[in-house]
Amino acid sequence: MTPDHPEPSGGIRVIYRHVDILNAAGIRAFVLHHRPGFRCEWFEHETRVTDIASAAVCGGDLLVVPEVDIDLLLQLPRGTRHVIFNQNSHLTWKRPVHQVARLYAANPGLAGIITVSRHNQEMLGWAFGETLIRRVHLGIDPALFHPGSEPSGQRIAYMPRRGREDARQVLEMLEARGILDGWEIVPLDRLTHSQVADRLRATRIFLAFTHQEGFGLPPAEAMACGNYVIGNHGFAGREFFRAEFSAPIESGDILGFASAVEKAIIAERQEPGWCRERGLEASRFVLSEYSPAREREDVTSIYSELLHHNAAVERV
Repeated sequence: MTPDHPEPSGGIRVIYRHVDILNAAGIRAFVLHHRPGFRCEWFEHETRVTDIASAAVCGGDLLVVPEVDIDLLLQLPRGTRHVIFNQNSHLTWKRPVHQVARLYAANPGLAGIITVSRHNQEMLGWAFGETLIRRVHLGIDPALFHPGSEPSGQRIAYMPRRGREDARQVLEMLEARGILDGWEIVPLDRLTHSQVADRLRATRIFLAFTHQEGFGLPPAEAMACGNYVIGNHGFAGREFFRAEFSAPIESGDILGFASAVEKAIIAERQEPGWCRERGLEASRFVLSEYSPAREREDVTSIYSELLHHNAAVERV
């Protein structure tokens, strides 16, 4: 199941990709939207898509439900086998606590919980026990997200829809000190997936204004493109926000954030290529740790295991 959300969303893109991976592995799967005829159009895909009016969940099937839509499980016949795909553990408790406990901890139809980061896995495991929780390593497409062939210009990118007020304060403080003279600020908003990649290949620094992330694809993709990333790891991003090639900043620390940007710009002025050197190191790490091959292996093996167990339950 997937929200009918027409704007770019990393989480929805992940769902589409996982359906593609399953079909390529011979496991029949569909993206299940609510509205007939709806499909995401902000990235290129040939993913199998259907809708709730056209689909039927049969014995042996697994219904996969995102953490933002778990209340829909209350409408299913008791015992319907399903998986909760939780891409941001912090959104789990956006629902009433009694509903969360019922659907995560005391649900006979729950086959498993799949998540996308070590932080999510630890948070959900602490609350509900680790038995049903499995982690998928997200894959970053190196054909899209890779460093540009030429050294990037003096450009700083950020996503204005994330931490808008923090971004405003940081940028205005830097403007007041004249630090941004000669640098172009590039807001990444209302762009397709490939357009975001194009912009990131042409920038030198990426500012991450995040709060509580399930993984943090934008800064990881910026690193893959060779950017020096400054900002908030959102907790889940701690696994790739490494001090040797990025500048992690405590959430809400506006002064610390602005100071880190100033230090990077001064370092770049004194030693041209300072940002790119660290950005290339970040790119090597991210593209190795979060490869499409690793994602394919995780997705295929986890769902194969869950479907095998599901078939055993059906026989009983």
